[in-house]
Amino acid sequence: MTGQLQHFLEHFLMPHPSRQLKELFASTAILDFAIAAVTLFEPVYLYRAGFAIEQILLFFAVVYLAYFFLLPLGGKVARSHGYEHAILFSSPFLILYYLALFSVAYGKAFLPVAGIALVIQKILYWPSYHATFADSGVFAERGREISNRVALGTILSVIAPAIGGFVVATSGFTALFLGVSALILLSNVPLLRTPEYFVPRSFDYIAALGRVFARDRRRAFWSALAFGEELIAIVLWPLFIVTVVRDLFSVGVLVSLSMLATAVAVLYIGKLCDERRHGGLLRTGTMMTSVIWLARPFIISGLGVFGADAVYRVARHFLGIPYMAAVYDRARRGSAIEEVIAFEMTLSLGKVLAALGCAWALLTWPGSWSAVFGIAALMTLLYPRIAERIR
Repeated sequence: MTGQLQHFLEHFLMPHPSRQLKELFASTAILDFAIAAVTLFEPVYLYRAGFAIEQILLFFAVVYLAYFFLLPLGGKVARSHGYEHAILFSSPFLILYYLALFSVAYGKAFLPVAGIALVIQKILYWPSYHATFADSGVFAERGREISNRVALGTILSVIAPAIGGFVVATSGFTALFLGVSALILLSNVPLLRTPEYFVPRSFDYIAALGRVFARDRRRAFWSALAFGEELIAIVLWPLFIVTVVRDLFSVGVLVSLSMLATAVAVLYIGKLCDERRHGGLLRTGTMMTSVIWLARPFIISGLGVFGADAVYRVARHFLGIPYMAAVYDRARRGSAIEEVIAFEMTLSLGKVLAALGCAWALLTWPGSWSAVFGIAALMTLLYPRIAERIR
């Protein structure tokens, strides 16, 4: 038994995590739990507050368009104050986002406040998160670093959607948003354990915009647009689920079960990634993800929701782990913050295109889930464009 445990630890867990990664893992695990409890219900909440699906999509399109243009400012903050400090600065804005989102039910004028808070949180958090991963990781362990972080967040968050659904069903959205806000504050504690050492440096806004469309990033640009399908998964998939399973607690339980089913698979994928099987993982994940998107409109039961969600999560890890390993390896070879900001800016354009495309599809063919899930399937096919960079 001891030998089997040692074999597991050696092959599936990263053996040499840095201090920065340990602190980041602990922080994101708590944050993942908080966000997992509420993310599934965000679009449902807006829909029940009286917003049409097209209006919800337009909201996120505006958010990600603003995110694109303001991201370099987040790079300036990270370069001036340090990665961990930028992550700490982002927390109050995430709390403000959820409080403003809760207030939307009492006045739709709070929606712009929520959007502004979300954009500021994103520009402060994501560049620093990715840059910490790129700078602090080990090349030979990159796949396990990513998979271990995802697995830890998944295991700790596996009951979060069920808890979120239970809280909404018994106490309402107010209790859910307040509880999530408290957890967001708690997620900062691991980052405060040790001081961060950094050298303040400048960050050029115009150069960051030009970097997005640079010739040497052409394949990376097209592949990052594929993340538009992620927006469809976050915004439209929950709205589809509640048309099949109307009880929100049951919805949360189904998603929790699908997360549990994928937790172990993530560790195995990370090991394969470290064995340099990037191309095969990307192709497998891309085809699985695209096919499951095409199958989703035909789901008519809770069991179907569970199966589709579980398969999708496994498929996204098949392509997501090697993809992000490639992003971090590329960032490590140059300026980490510049490369991850270019990646995030391109990703945001993909989400803007997905939101606008789905809104147009729903206006043209009202209620057509086949159209929006078809857009997600097509966007998924762009992911392997980064495979050339991996080789």
